[in-house]
Amino acid sequence: MRKNKISAFIPVQDVEDIIEDCLKSITWVDEIFIVDAFSKDRTVEICRKFPNVKIVQHEYENSGAQRTWGMPKVSNEWVLIIDSDERCTPELQTEIEKILAMDKIPFDGYLVYLKTKFWGKIQNHDRHLGYQGMRLVKREAYKEYNLRSVHSTLDIKNRSRIKNKDAYIIHIPIRDFKSHWNKMVRYATWQANDMFNKGKKTNLFHFIFRPSYKFIHHYFFRLGFLDGIRGLILCWIASISVFMKYYKLFIMRNE
Repeated sequence: MRKNKISAFIPVQDVEDIIEDCLKSITWVDEIFIVDAFSKDRTVEICRKFPNVKIVQHEYENSGAQRTWGMPKVSNEWVLIIDSDERCTPELQTEIEKILAMDKIPFDGYLVYLKTKFWGKIQNHDRHLGYQGMRLVKREAYKEYNLRSVHSTLDIKNRSRIKNKDAYIIHIPIRDFKSHWNKMVRYATWQANDMFNKGKKTNLFHFIFRPSYKFIHHYFFRLGFLDGIRGLILCWIASISVFMKYYKLFIMRNE
């Protein structure tokens, strides 16, 4: 029996094609709290069809900023952080329910496994294909965000992890070539802006060795090759993303 209530927290913007599957995977939570960045499609309309949904709107800056703005406003002490391109598996629901059934939960946050689904198949190796994120947290955890334009992180010291490797969030970051390419360009720009503001510069090392190391490290040492052609593609994408952010920084420094 659940003794602690939980909210799911989702930042959204123009995701009418994927948000319904995300919401279907979390109908078991007590509240679905959505921060919409003024979507221009049917995202909000679709979200309103689900029970226990609360929608607020806030101009988008980056994912971390949306979370630090919105998480204090959720109704419950525990929060499942999930994105619109992610799905909660039934096995993960079961593990979370076990935690919520405790009289006193001993930790402030739990790391959760995430696995990438790429063109219909779950990828099981490499941190880009299967990794962990701080996704089950107390509401007050928003104060512990290390904010970045891309991939802000939560630094919770009193933490544990959901150890069942069959309990994970499915991440589906690539739906089509065009939207994914635009996302890579957007992320490269944001990362370059962060580096530019910190006074960083580029040199040959960044263009030759950083992308190469990214591929070699994740494809060979982190066993991305075990996921076949999909693993090869995803590790190359990670390498290209590194090149793109330094390319953008180079342009910014020489404009």
